[in-house]
Amino acid sequence: LYVSTIDFYKHQWQVVSAVSLLRKEGFAVELSMVGSSYSKALEKLNARIKTEDPNGDFIKYKGTMDYLDLPSIYKDADIFVFASSCENLPITLLEAMASHLPIACSKMSVMPEILGDAAIYFNPLDIDDIENALRKLIDSREKRAYVAQAAYARAKNYSWDDTAERTFNFF
Repeated sequence: LYVSTIDFYKHQWQVVSAVSLLRKEGFAVELSMVGSSYSKALEKLNARIKTEDPNGDFIKYKGTMDYLDLPSIYKDADIFVFASSCENLPITLLEAMASHLPIACSKMSVMPEILGDAAIYFNPLDIDDIENALRKLIDSREKRAYVAQAAYARAKNYSWDDTAERTFNFF
């Protein structure tokens, strides 16, 4: 699962290619992507999907979904992937953490600060690196369990109440 706006710095097409490589190696993996989109980035994503999965067998772009439907999307996922190269505090990453999902994540920007050791990291510009990170999670039940539990524990460090209190204390 990848929940995020389709945009150039989110590198969804790289994830599509990495998942395609895993399929070619015999892994029965599917990728669902959810989020709004910028037209030029969506064009690039759709072109990559057409190349890698012309029959629409394993790559699904679901578009924008109602926020209230997202918890069930997270619940049905086995792994969360986040390939952004530029973020501040990505809410969908926090949602995946709170959903107790194992996470394969970009090692760029603030993601290692947010996740610590609660993810398998990759370079979002390197398809092979994304594939290897996903494979590590797919291949190891123990790794998935550890990463999911660590992410869930770290998610508890983030709350709107705490953020509001810290902000007001700062002022």
